[in-house]
Amino acid sequence: MTLVSNFFMAVGLSADAFAVSVARGACSWRADLRVALRTGLVFGGVEASMVLLGWLLGAGFAGLIADIDHWIALVLLGAVGGHMIHEGLGDGDEDVCEEAGKGGLKTLLAALGTSIDGAAIGVTLAFMSVHIWSAVAIVGVVSFCISTLGVLIGPRIGALLGRRAEILGGLVLITIGVTIFYSHMRDAGLF
Repeated sequence: MTLVSNFFMAVGLSADAFAVSVARGACSWRADLRVALRTGLVFGGVEASMVLLGWLLGAGFAGLIADIDHWIALVLLGAVGGHMIHEGLGDGDEDVCEEAGKGGLKTLLAALGTSIDGAAIGVTLAFMSVHIWSAVAIVGVVSFCISTLGVLIGPRIGALLGRRAEILGGLVLITIGVTIFYSHMRDAGLF
């Protein structure tokens, strides 16, 4: 996996964190840099940790399923991306400000909830030729930056862009899954 692929994977993973961060920022009258940085650190750290955890779990059984790893990547990335698109297209009837509360525990729970897909991606990375520490660092930094930015611009743009970002992130993850599948099938001479 190239550096560019790692970056786009990180952007895709960070889309739901961005959506939550924008919603959190939209609940404020003005941008608060302290809150934005704290939110970015939590989201970036949790997202990176979940990717590493998924990779560790996946690496334990990668040899057993090497012949179907491209199918696993396609299904996992497709499912995560599809879920993100579904959430982005949802009716949004929940109270965003209540969900995006300013408490540290709420931020941590939101980060964990948006990072489950990171564990699935980590499992997928275990089946690929990837330098895991680079991938984890890129995911953490991108998620930090995107989440921080989301809180800062939230008061101006509201939750509308956050939903669009989640849809775009889902499309990016699905595209990566299809690319992995296609590359494997092409290398095997099936395409």
